[in-house]
Amino acid sequence: MEPGEQTAAAGPPRRADWSWWFVGLAALPLIVWWASWYPGFLSVDSLRFFAEADSGEFTNETPALYAILIWLVTRVWDSPAAVSLVQVVALVALLAAYQRRVRRLGVPGWLAASAVVMFTWLPAVAATSIAVEVQVALALVGVWLLVELLGLAADPAEYLADPWSATRLGVALGGAWVFHRGGFLVVLVTVAALGLGLRRRLDLLAVPVGGAVALFLLVQGPLYAAFGVDRSVPPVGEAYAPEIAAVLRHDPEWFDEADLDLLGAVADLEVWDEAYRCGDGAALVSDREFDREVIRADPGAYRGLLLRSALSHPATTVGHRVCAAGVLFVPVQPHGERFETYVYNVPPNTLGIVRDSLWKPGFNFTKAILVRSDQPDQLWLWWRPALLLWPALAAVATMAVRRRHLLWPAAALVGFVALAVLTIREPSSRETFAVYALSFLSLPLWWLALVPGAVRPNTARREG
Repeated sequence: MEPGEQTAAAGPPRRADWSWWFVGLAALPLIVWWASWYPGFLSVDSLRFFAEADSGEFTNETPALYAILIWLVTRVWDSPAAVSLVQVVALVALLAAYQRRVRRLGVPGWLAASAVVMFTWLPAVAATSIAVEVQVALALVGVWLLVELLGLAADPAEYLADPWSATRLGVALGGAWVFHRGGFLVVLVTVAALGLGLRRRLDLLAVPVGGAVALFLLVQGPLYAAFGVDRSVPPVGEAYAPEIAAVLRHDPEWFDEADLDLLGAVADLEVWDEAYRCGDGAALVSDREFDREVIRADPGAYRGLLLRSALSHPATTVGHRVCAAGVLFVPVQPHGERFETYVYNVPPNTLGIVRDSLWKPGFNFTKAILVRSDQPDQLWLWWRPALLLWPALAAVATMAVRRRHLLWPAAALVGFVALAVLTIREPSSRETFAVYALSFLSLPLWWLALVPGAVRPNTARREG
């Protein structure tokens, strides 16, 4: 057989797969930022995580799992840089999987590759991904959940028939639950979306739902017991004190003497009124004259006050939540309000943690980016999620009409938006990062919703 005949028999040569080059391009800015801002962006909360990991005394002020993971990572390399590097590696791995999944659904390779590269070159992504915050871990779980739901949408029969795939979906769902006390809402929204699409085969959801519940029970039970976690959590009356303040501002006559005594024990009524910001719940709770220990000493009384005030003033309570969630939906930064993007300096600490850039030119370059993008008139473009969220939600609405199976990946975005709307406490990049990331990564689905014939054959057959 002639050489030419051998080539013909073997079929056309395979095209080079350039996707890994684009994954490398996506990883590049994350590594640059990590080396430049070594060991990462650290807040007061970050230092508390490291103090707990150093002492071995874990609290549940925020879900203790993150501090436990920090303890595990720092057994290998005792530095905050180890944690921020693990977050970078995890994000790159998830983006590589995301690129493969959307291409399998029918998104062109050039669009999938461009999306992952553009994503990591955004300052909000590059900077926040190296922040040692539990919200970053939650956002990574959100991206993981999106990746799994993309795989499910491509071929549900094949995906759910594979126990490993179904278990991964369950662990991703459980991850949202264990990294956020309200994360059950993400599980609920996602399972509801899956149930609507698989209503004739609800038995297929047994493994994902069972996996989520098993992970939650494993973390809350044996893991926390093994690490001696103090399971006490901030009472709901403290977390939602701004809702009480909203009612006090709009209808102070409603409170009786006993209610006013409860409020006055925490802070003067003037503090409840003057420190209250509907778009920044942390302003009240973190005020130096707000004694949260009083609420923790008698959580039932303040829980009851919150419940009674919310039920008697539903419009005020909902209005406060809408205002608090405005950071998600309003692009323009309100005049006089804050939006926290990053903590420039490492807060003073006794752990010996300091900023020690590994690459000074990179530090100067990225610092210039931060300074320019952090201006109030630039926040809408580079940091606040609304510019991405609205078109992403529009894509969800379009998919509901034209490509209903793509509502499964959209469930990740909808679930995390619902979680943020009900629980967001302060306007900051860390609080909005999950919504920001999922909004951006949902945008390529527009291609599948609008371009005729874009959906892969296995998906098209199922729709038919």
